[in-house]
Amino acid sequence: MSGVRVKIRGIYSTALTGLLLERGFEIVSPSEVIRTRFGLPESPGPEEVLIIDRRDKQGVVIEGVRGAVEEVMVALGDALHYAIFIRQEAKASKAKGLLAALAAAKLKVLAEFPKPVKETLDEIRAKYVPTLPGHHYLKTIDSQRVDEVEGVARPEDLPAAAARLREELVYRFFEPGKTVEVWHGKARSGFSWRGMVAEFVPGQALVLERRFRAGGTYDSLNLPKLEGDRGTVELYEKRWWGRRCYFRADGTPIGEIYNIHTPPELYPQGVRYFDLEVDVVRHPDGRVELVDEKDLHRKVEEGLIPEALAIRALEEARSLVEGLERDGVAPSCPS
Repeated sequence: MSGVRVKIRGIYSTALTGLLLERGFEIVSPSEVIRTRFGLPESPGPEEVLIIDRRDKQGVVIEGVRGAVEEVMVALGDALHYAIFIRQEAKASKAKGLLAALAAAKLKVLAEFPKPVKETLDEIRAKYVPTLPGHHYLKTIDSQRVDEVEGVARPEDLPAAAARLREELVYRFFEPGKTVEVWHGKARSGFSWRGMVAEFVPGQALVLERRFRAGGTYDSLNLPKLEGDRGTVELYEKRWWGRRCYFRADGTPIGEIYNIHTPPELYPQGVRYFDLEVDVVRHPDGRVELVDEKDLHRKVEEGLIPEALAIRALEEARSLVEGLERDGVAPSCPS
C-alpha cells in the first residue's frame, strides 16, 4: 500500500482517481463529484502530490514531494504504458541551507498522454461511470459539451453519440482546400507545419498537400529541396505511421518517408501526434531502409520515451519495412 496523499483536478480526475485508489494511494480534497462517484470522505489536505491538467490538456502536471511524485509516476507508468514523463528539474540556485534542501525535495513532471493513453484512461473511467468512446480526447476540445451528451445519452447510445460529437466538434473543419496546422511533437521539443486538405475520409485518412521552397534537404532522403518541389502527407487515425511523398516540380519522384508516430488526433485547429524518432524510407529505386534507430534508443536511455513506446515504434517500423520489401504494403504515391 502506497499511502501517498494525492490531490487531483481536471478532465482526467475520474480515471486517475480510480487508477491510484486501486494502487493504494490516498485521494485528498476530492471534488464533490469525485466524492460522490467513489464514496470518498472529504479528507482535507495537505497533499504530497498535486495532479492538474496541463494548459493544453494533452496530459497532466504532477508536482510535489520528490519521492511521492516518483511513486505516482511509477504507478501511472505501470498502467499507462505509452505515457511520456518529462521531469522539470529546478535550475541551479544560489540558495543555501534550508531553502536549498526544500528546493531539492520538490519535483515537477509534465506527463504527455498520446491517443492510446487517452483510450486506456477512457477504459478505466468506464469502470466507474458511463463514458463516451473518445471521452478524454473530446474533453480536450469541449469539456462542457461532452458532459452534456454523457448526461442524457443511454449507455447503449454512447458510441453513436460519440460519432455525432466528433462530426460536430472536429470533422466538419476538415474541408478540402482548407489549410490546417500539424503539431509534430517530440520529447522536450516539437514543431508545427501547415498543409492544405486534399482529401479527408472521417475516421480513416487525411491527405494534405505541401509546397516547398529551395533550401535545406529532405530528412533521411539526403536530397536537396528545390524551388517548386511539392509533396503529400497521408495521416491515418488508427495507424502508428504516416506517409510523406515528395516530388520535383516536373513530377519526378524524390522518395517516400514513413514517419513512425503515435496515432494522430484531429482537432478543430489541426492535427497532433508524437514523433517516435524512427522512420522508414523508400527511395525512388525501390530500396527500403529503417533510419534513426539510434536516436530512439538514446531518447529511451535519457528517460524521454518509455521503453514500451519504443518497442511499439520498432515493431511498427520493422513490420513496415518487411511489408514494403515483400509486396509494397501501400501503393505508390500519386504523382
